[in-house]
Amino acid sequence: MSRFVLSILFILMVGNAQSQTLAHQRCAAFERGININNWLEEYWNPNWPSADGYNKSDVEAMKTAGIKSIRLPIGFSFISDTVAPYYVDTNHVLFQRIDSMIKWTDELNLKLIIDNHHGWELTNENWRNHKDRFAHLWGVVAKKYQYLDPERCFFELMNEPPIAFNDLDSLNLLFNTAIDSIRKYTTAHSIVVSPNLGSWGMALNLYQPLADTNLIYTFHCYDPLDFTHQGFTWHDPFYPEGTLFPTTGDPFYENFLYESWRRVATWKATYNKPLFLGEFGVGSYADAESRCRWIEFVGNKIDSLNLTWFYWDWAGGFPMFNSHVTTEDSIIPCFKYALHLFSDTVSGIEVPENYNTVYVYPNPIQDMFTVSGVSSDVKLVITDATGKLVYQATNSGRINTSFLKPGYYTLFISDRSKNSWLKLLKQ
Repeated sequence: MSRFVLSILFILMVGNAQSQTLAHQRCAAFERGININNWLEEYWNPNWPSADGYNKSDVEAMKTAGIKSIRLPIGFSFISDTVAPYYVDTNHVLFQRIDSMIKWTDELNLKLIIDNHHGWELTNENWRNHKDRFAHLWGVVAKKYQYLDPERCFFELMNEPPIAFNDLDSLNLLFNTAIDSIRKYTTAHSIVVSPNLGSWGMALNLYQPLADTNLIYTFHCYDPLDFTHQGFTWHDPFYPEGTLFPTTGDPFYENFLYESWRRVATWKATYNKPLFLGEFGVGSYADAESRCRWIEFVGNKIDSLNLTWFYWDWAGGFPMFNSHVTTEDSIIPCFKYALHLFSDTVSGIEVPENYNTVYVYPNPIQDMFTVSGVSSDVKLVITDATGKLVYQATNSGRINTSFLKPGYYTLFISDRSKNSWLKLLKQ
């Protein structure tokens, strides 16, 4: 082989490595994200897309909470003609709403994923009939937004592709046509893709990366579905309320949760591709303690795999705030600690400034823990992650917590001169 050919191969290898490294860096920069739900994807709303869905103040509140990135689900299919030449109305008010979010995230220095959400009812049998329309849409979107900073803005091809296992290659063929359309206008922007079966983590078992090296991969986690989606009348099938986590009955659905995360870890280690959790959440109809146990489990998996994430949602049916008041005082404690929001970076061991001589050990706590650095007449109160009182007494040095379930708790310390708190983790 000639030196010239070797040189060309070396340049190509270096270029691919650099591009892939860039995609990794951009994926890592997502850090903590949120999905902007029930707005630009809510095509069934008579006022869609509503002018008052979100405003800059909402985005500022997200940033205050520690959110670094926003995923914007958009119903592009509903402004795209279904017959050739598949005209897309770029003057539609939908694009005005998108441009507003682009402006807000730019001013607040947040990352933004432009996500092609509802409306692509694809099957193994009909996807070829939609391929050209799908590719054309992405060409129009890429042409319009090619000017956006590629370090800050990203294109997600399709939310939760429905194509099933028995025609696995179809999804990649569909995606490749859209990628080619985007690359006519920009090679700098990273494109987000996901596996089939609704971006299910389980689907990563057979999913193989695409050829384009400037891609970021994503998956979703709502397992067990009968728990996270219980009580929602819009979901088909309907899951009645009352399911706990961990389950007290048949673990069939719950086992999907553990197996999905095993497959996610295996895929990430096998392919070393940039990967983030694009959607996860637990609905408000689940009981409070089970919701906390679920978010703590998922938060632990996120941390252990060093994943970036986007929670679903900010102020809808999967709330992490009480009464939809999106402030630090209203966030459900277990969500704050598990997702490291509002400057929470080392859950379970933070000591407040006005009690910097107080020590709790061990922490994470076991069946007993000791409080030192305070007097014996100090009042101690422990609440669980939902704010429920679980312990109250004056300080006796050694506190028996054998009755507590594993999870996050808050220890409140109160005397005549000061009041403060520490975070506890019961293992």
